[in-house]
Amino acid sequence: MNYQTISLGAITVALFAGSVAAFSVEDTKEANHDGTVVKISSSELVMKSKDDKEHTHTLSKDAKVTCDEASCKPDDLKAGSKIRVTTKSDDKSVVTCVESLNKNTSFKKCG
Repeated sequence: MNYQTISLGAITVALFAGSVAAFSVEDTKEANHDGTVVKISSSELVMKSKDDKEHTHTLSKDAKVTCDEASCKPDDLKAGSKIRVTTKSDDKSVVTCVESLNKNTSFKKCG
C-alpha cells in the first residue's frame, strides 16, 4: 500500500511538471498573421487581415523584412502587398518579421 501512495504521488508531480513545461514553451512561440499592407514605415505597420480588419503593429528594431525571400526594407513594401507578419505570442503588437510575396506563391518560415 505504501508503494501505491508513492507511485500516485510521483505520477501527480510528473504530470504537473510536464504541464508547466508545456505552458512555458507555448508562451515563447511565435504567432503568424497573414494579410495585406495598408501602410508601413520603419517603425510601424498597418495591415489588413483576411477578415478585412485593420491592425496596427510596431516593428521591432531588429525586425527582419523580406520580399520574395530576399532581404528588403520596409519602404520596399507597397500598399496591397501580400504579407505574413510574425509576432511573439506574448506581445502580438510587436512584429519581429514581415514576409512579402509578389512573385512567389507561398510563404517560407521566417528566420
